[in-house]
Amino acid sequence: MSTPALARLAEHRGRAILNDTGDAGQTVDACTGTLRPHSLTVKNGDSRLATRLVHVRLRDTSVNRLRYGTEVTVSSGDGALDDYLLTLPLSGHGTFRYGNDTATASPDRGVIIGPHREFAFDFGPTWDQLVIRFDRERVESAAAALTGEVGPVDFDLALAPGVATLDGLLESAVSLAGSEITDHRPQLVWQFEQLILETLLVTQPNNRAPMTGAGRSRPNSPRVRQAMEFMLDRLSEPLTVTAVAEACGTSVRTLQQTFRREVGSSPLQWLREQRLERARALLDAGAPGLSVTDVAYRCGFFHLGEFGTAFRRRYGTTPSALLATRR
Repeated sequence: MSTPALARLAEHRGRAILNDTGDAGQTVDACTGTLRPHSLTVKNGDSRLATRLVHVRLRDTSVNRLRYGTEVTVSSGDGALDDYLLTLPLSGHGTFRYGNDTATASPDRGVIIGPHREFAFDFGPTWDQLVIRFDRERVESAAAALTGEVGPVDFDLALAPGVATLDGLLESAVSLAGSEITDHRPQLVWQFEQLILETLLVTQPNNRAPMTGAGRSRPNSPRVRQAMEFMLDRLSEPLTVTAVAEACGTSVRTLQQTFRREVGSSPLQWLREQRLERARALLDAGAPGLSVTDVAYRCGFFHLGEFGTAFRRRYGTTPSALLATRR
């Protein structure tokens, strides 16, 4: 799934809040209501806004397509901030300032900002974007489940390449929202949101990453980093070390040797640890309707007995016992 395809799905499934609106006040009010408080300045007094805003509400997350149709500056306004905004550009270029950090965004590189600093964005007339709004409490809760520590999450401004994998997860979540499936299993959207947040936390550098399984072993070798990203993107899939090596353009022997030297384990041992940590985070969150079988399959364990044994050996309790304490 690509970002343009996700944008088309959002247009199809979403609600158009603004459609070529030329009024700046109306634009600010609508975007504040769906995203966050801000101010808006049209750079060229002779130009006219033509704002289009399409909104897809999930549960604690929303997917929004937003374009202004002219050069504008969007900056911090009044009001408390309680969200993270992930921007996936569709066309044009934008300059994002968040605190003391600056990044240029384009269709091949997005950005994410949090609720902790002042911000200012400069957009050209061809700028078009998807903005994913994440609830602050959900982000911090997901980070706490992964790390065991409570506290704020501060992401790097420019998106890492691995974050592009969120497109497919977002597509699934948008497809589910408001469907007949969620009428019978409303917890599915919550579960997809949780998976999206966990993927974001393990793929986008942030101040909590050193406490996660992915962050504890930062390799020097590009091949090892590539292998880690490949495996993290496929936690729910059966993988062989041969498949990982082929995807990284190296031999099995070389990959295993480099992994052992830099990480202290084999690629599949490292993958197993990541699967167990993801499983513990999902069980600890205890989403309504969640079962041990769901967690096992989503984390790449297809033999429940093996999953239970490995989980108990690692955490000193069984998956079912941990889930029961969260109900």
